[in-house]
Amino acid sequence: MFSFKWKHRYLVKVFGMQIPLGVIIWMMSGFFFFLSSSYYILEMIPSYIRHRKNYLNPISPSNEEIFTLLSQSGQLFPLIKFQITTRGDERDVVKRGINSIYQITKDNPLFTSNIELLIVTDNPEEVGIFTDYFKSLNIIFPSEVLVVPPDYNTPNMTLYKARSLQYAVEYRKSINPIRSNEKIRSFIFYFDAESTIEEEDFRRIIHTTISFPDKKIFEGPIVYPHKYFESNVFSRQMEASRPFNCHHCAQVMKNPPPTHLHGSNLLVEEEIVNEVGWDFGRVDNKPILAEDLIFGLNAYMKYGGGVFGWHGGRISEQPPFTIRSSFNARIRWVTGAWQALKLLNDVPDFQKLSRRQQLSIKLRIRLRIMTHSLSFFAASFVILSLAIFLFPSVFMAFHFNPQLLSPNFRTAQFVLTRLIFLPGTIFWLFGVFIGSLKNLELIEGITRREKIVEIIKLLIVTPLAGPIESFSALYASIRWIIGKPYNSWAVTSK
Repeated sequence: MFSFKWKHRYLVKVFGMQIPLGVIIWMMSGFFFFLSSSYYILEMIPSYIRHRKNYLNPISPSNEEIFTLLSQSGQLFPLIKFQITTRGDERDVVKRGINSIYQITKDNPLFTSNIELLIVTDNPEEVGIFTDYFKSLNIIFPSEVLVVPPDYNTPNMTLYKARSLQYAVEYRKSINPIRSNEKIRSFIFYFDAESTIEEEDFRRIIHTTISFPDKKIFEGPIVYPHKYFESNVFSRQMEASRPFNCHHCAQVMKNPPPTHLHGSNLLVEEEIVNEVGWDFGRVDNKPILAEDLIFGLNAYMKYGGGVFGWHGGRISEQPPFTIRSSFNARIRWVTGAWQALKLLNDVPDFQKLSRRQQLSIKLRIRLRIMTHSLSFFAASFVILSLAIFLFPSVFMAFHFNPQLLSPNFRTAQFVLTRLIFLPGTIFWLFGVFIGSLKNLELIEGITRREKIVEIIKLLIVTPLAGPIESFSALYASIRWIIGKPYNSWAVTSK
């Protein structure tokens, strides 16, 4: 079917036709770009259109409005148990998160009497440090530091973050509950070490939990303003699309199954946390790297889609500081998704789902991995096409067929390539633009001019940052396929 005529080394024989290699280049680039942008076109853009108005809950009620809502619904104020999980040695960022929770409750008895805080750490030296910090802030709501013992093992020998999360579950089960009134709904509110929250967004969350008493697992958007300009510009670009992608998070939380889930800004009714837990074991005796995704799928299999919802309250985090940290984070996410797919085959509850549901879950996870990975080839072909158009003399030095470098052919392939790429390119840059606005919105002291300059910078580096980001997914997928997955809790430097 396909053959190269080496005496005319730049012609490719396809079904008996001789086609110039340059034509093959832009045909392949179009194929990969359509494939990789299909997720944007089919999922991301429709999700943005559907959920852009309720991406943030438009209602941030006052205390009086909360009391009215509780009275009308016959409910009591929910108990919100913040949990900050840290590997240790992240003291400054954890303190920042503690302080943000304190600011919510400061001078507000309604919140103070309905909030708890648990810090889960691997470092016993931090008990005194954080306890002293509680005192210096005059925190009066229940606050505790929980150390995960070095010799602690879960029944399924789970490791990394999930191990700490499971230890917190077992700890809460082992102590007498502070409140036993069954009418009070108790939620675990999961934070990463660098997570913070504003009072306005906390009020949005409270409004949602009261308004939707049938929902038990909520998620909300995450933005990345902390230490923003300390991050490499390429890392900032990679994080720019994430707030935009949160529109799709809203889509899957409102229309489960949740084929991806945040590990932070996750609000789960405590009863469900206790029953599902975080003890998911290992895959091929390797630590699980996407415990949040597996938690969401297990909850879906156990309780169905009706328990999932979108609370529409933001939390703020920080981007990775280096390209390497950004690269490692994406390797971890993609490897974790592959692990989840394999783990599902051994979960009895997954087999109880209909064949259609099983295929849908696997297909959506695979589509997300595939489009992310294959974007590397699309971006590479874009760069190659542009290079042939702009720098023909460079390719002449490699003895390219002169016909491929003629002005007419170069112009034709360039125009055709641009037309093929135009819709996906517009959507891609649009996502970066919207995500950048959301990240910059909460940075204090930044001027309008500085925002404009920053967004222009991010759009300029997008053609280079894109291949770096997509190569991380491709690299993780290749390693998984050949049986040598990358396994590390290589976390962001903070």
